[in-house]
Amino acid sequence: MKEKKNLTLNYVSVQIGLWTMYAPLMGYTSVFLLAKGFSNTEVGLISAMGCIISAILQAIVSGYADREKSRSVKSILIIIAVVQFALAVMLLVLNNNFVIAIGVIFGALIALLQLMVPLANSLAMEMMNQGKKINYGASRGTASLFYAIFVSVMGLFAKGDDLRVVPLATILSVSILVIGTLLFPFRKAVRIMPVEVEHKVESKAFLIKYPKVALFLIGAICAYVGHNLINTFLYQIVVLKGGGSVNMGVCLSLAAMFEIPVMFGFVYLLARRDSSVWVRVGSVGIMLKIILTLIAPDMMSLYVVQVCQMFGFAVFVVATVYYANQAVEECDRVKGQAYMTMANTLGIVFASVLGGVLIDLYGTNGMMIVGSVITIAGCAMIFASTVRRK
Repeated sequence: MKEKKNLTLNYVSVQIGLWTMYAPLMGYTSVFLLAKGFSNTEVGLISAMGCIISAILQAIVSGYADREKSRSVKSILIIIAVVQFALAVMLLVLNNNFVIAIGVIFGALIALLQLMVPLANSLAMEMMNQGKKINYGASRGTASLFYAIFVSVMGLFAKGDDLRVVPLATILSVSILVIGTLLFPFRKAVRIMPVEVEHKVESKAFLIKYPKVALFLIGAICAYVGHNLINTFLYQIVVLKGGGSVNMGVCLSLAAMFEIPVMFGFVYLLARRDSSVWVRVGSVGIMLKIILTLIAPDMMSLYVVQVCQMFGFAVFVVATVYYANQAVEECDRVKGQAYMTMANTLGIVFASVLGGVLIDLYGTNGMMIVGSVITIAGCAMIFASTVRRK
């Protein structure tokens, strides 16, 4: 039987399972935990701690996955997904008397979700490095489309304090991920390396080994801070521009609408320019979005600003996956994907903590001014640190 060379259809289910899981665990974090009796401050702490723990685990797990004698990325992803399934079942059966346990489990679910992202990305990149065809952008764009559908459907079932839909949706998503990963034809690359050389490579810290990548990651964190400040505090921004919750929903829909076509067509962009070019373009788009959001005088202007999603976040988030694959040596590629995901994770943490404090001290405009400065600095670091494919 002839082995398939194009694995895009096989990979789509992996991405759908992964990103639909973001709907219950990230989209409904506040709604679920507030209904369980947590305060807004506690909700923020649970989310932030989950992301911080995930950032630590990403470095540890990726370091293990890059070793010659480790389990394959596919096996590690399935193991983590099975643990995720068990935690979601526990969340479903626990009642409101177990508040602390619910908080701990939900934080663990967030941490493991973030941990699975670089592993899923490495799954595709490894097979592409072996000559198989995978349209990563199309797979990621399809996942975004399913995420939008998933969030909308969940809203129909989330009634009052009955939010069983959150663990149930998590169970469904992780089941899709497990099945998709099991069916994905993955082969771990064989890298024959003398023991003394392998030990020397592993003993050298990743960020010291790749100083330009280290600078790029700091820039990416700054860019993600700007992106997540808008996402996390969009309601406050919309109110400032004279809108309400309905207008916020329109902004989110427009952003998603502009985002998906670019992800689908990213393979054509990559055929024309190296990924190092597109990470720069994406960083400029993110920078422009927060600056234009700051100066937009009304809701109609804010709607127009959502066009920036097309050449901002949509380009950046896909381009970084390809860039991580080319900016490091073969023996460090899983770590490269992990550090790129870690940058996004830390961007969420810093934006969540920093944004609330800035709004309390200086108002929503003050928050966006500081966010703009941070994003401009991040864009400059990305331009200074990107390296072209050899």
